[in-house]
This record gives sequence, structure tokens and C-alpha cells, in this order.
Amino acid sequence: MEQLRLAADWTHVMAPESGDIREELVREAAEFLGIPRSDARQRLHGAGERFRQEWMNSAPADARSLTQFYNQSDTELFELIEWHASDQIHYRTIIVRDYAVRRPGRAYLDYGSGIGSDALVFAHAGFDVTLADISDVLLAFSAFRCRRRGFTVRTIDLKTDTLPRAGYDVALCLDVLEHIPRPLSVIRDVHGSLRDHGLLVVHAPFGEDPEHPMHVVHRDIVTPRMRSIGFQPVDCYFPPVVRAPQMYVKEPIPRFDRFAYFLYDGYLRNPLGDRLAAWYRRLFPQRLLSAGAADQRLT
Repeated sequence: MEQLRLAADWTHVMAPESGDIREELVREAAEFLGIPRSDARQRLHGAGERFRQEWMNSAPADARSLTQFYNQSDTELFELIEWHASDQIHYRTIIVRDYAVRRPGRAYLDYGSGIGSDALVFAHAGFDVTLADISDVLLAFSAFRCRRRGFTVRTIDLKTDTLPRAGYDVALCLDVLEHIPRPLSVIRDVHGSLRDHGLLVVHAPFGEDPEHPMHVVHRDIVTPRMRSIGFQPVDCYFPPVVRAPQMYVKEPIPRFDRFAYFLYDGYLRNPLGDRLAAWYRRLFPQRLLSAGAADQRLT
């Protein structure tokens, strides 16, 4: 029953007119690009493989060439359309929305907004949406989709613009960090853009993937650093059919506690570290308690 509810909710947002997500995305792409719908439908076929080949042919080796790659064609747009029309992973956004609406604040940042599907879910729920991406095509298309539905959105071109300080209550960064050579710098930037107790949702499938060679980060260097940056993990139920993202709340953690998290999460996940953490809690019983995350200590 839960899967059916999520599917119906996702379909209602993505394809309100016909209930056919793929076809409505094709229509939106055709309108955006100014091409016949039949051409857009044709370009959808094999887009994932074409995108992979474009990467292999370009072989971006640094931040500059990587930025150029994501701005050289619109193949990624069609690759993402197929993914958003067919993969149940996106039901996660419905669950995150249901969690976020119970929290204060309605300023939403979609970091790496892609084709704007997650932004539409939050816009429908009454959030003020900001789209941020490095790709000109994707940023324009996601804004086009939102405005076409009657939603006013802001855009941030990550090639030239910076995130505002303490501007958002919720930030999603889904399937982005594995594409970025320095993912921790993104997490720090997003941390600065969130208000205190703001919610961050992350999914990053780090690791080598022959089908997705554009995943350039192969080791999870992010999760062990989240608490030292200033994020505390929070729990949210996701049904087995949905790959759960990681969820965090920005907390005002004292600098010394951040250093303790840095040591423990990065280097002391072992019996010695557990003993040191227990000693630290006894010595400073109140230092690691913070609003909204009283049960998230060095454990």
C-alpha cells in the first residue's frame, strides 16, 4: 500500500495531465528545446549510453573540463528524463517532503537540481524554491518546468554564483556529490547556506561504476565528516522499495566537539575510540547535547 501511495503521489506531481510521466517529460523537453515531440521522443532512446560515450570521449580531468562537459550538450537532459520516468528511487522525495512539512521554514534549496523533479514536489507543498546547478541546460529546463506549472523559482548558476548565507530551511543534494572532485567543499557551502536546525538530505552512490564513469569519487569521504562540519544525523523511515538518503540537521556544535567528531568519525571507529568517547561524555556531559539532536552524541 505504501508503494502504491508513493507512486500515485509521484505521478500526480510529475504528470498531472495524463498520468504518463515519460510522455509528459518528453512534451516538456520538446517545448523547451523548440523541437517536435517525435524528435524529443527519438532522442530519449539510448540517451544513457550516449551520455556515457560523451564522457568517455571527453575524459574531463579537472574542474574546468568537467564544467565544460556538463555544458556541451543536452544529452544529460534526456538521460535524466528516462531515469526520472522509470526509477522508484525518486519516491524518496515524497517521503522527505512529508518529513520537511512538519518542520518550521519553507525556504528550499535544490543543489544539483537536474531536471527539477524534486523541486516540483517541494513547490507543490508550498516551499519557496531555489534551483542550483552547474549545467546551463539543466538549470534552464528545471526552471522552465517549474514556471510552466505556475511556480516562481530562483536560480543559482554554480559556475559563477555563490549560495547565500543562512538562506534555507531545507536542502536536497541527491546524486550529486559523486560527480564532484571535491564533495566536502559542497557540503561546507550547503552548511553555510542553511539556517540553524535546517535539514540536509544527501544521497551519493560513491564507488566505481562502469555504467556511470562520470561518478568520479570512488570512496565515501563525506559521511565521516558530517558531524565535524556541523551536521547531526536524524532518522526517517523509508520503506524497503526506496533507497533511503542520509538526513542531517545543522546544529550549533562547539568547535572542540567538532574536532572530537573529526577524530572519532574519521579515525577512531574502534574499541579505543569507543572508550575515549565514553570518557569524553563523562567529562563533558552537556557539551554534546544540542537542540533537536539530544540523542546524537559521540557513540
